[in-house]
Amino acid sequence: MRLRQYIDEASYIGNIGFEEMVKFHQLATTADLKVMQKIVEQDDWVAFKKLIQKVVKTELE
Repeated sequence: MRLRQYIDEASYIGNIGFEEMVKFHQLATTADLKVMQKIVEQDDWVAFKKLIQKVVKTELE
């Protein structure tokens, strides 16, 4: 029996999953990370999501 079959991440509006965050940090350039730092300092949730979507190339809910 595979454990993975029973693990499912809850999805909801505004959800940014762990997997997307890991992928972002794996794929982001130094410039992307600097932009993300500024976004976090400004508490700009919309820009946060847009940057992750751009870098990871996935649509977030």
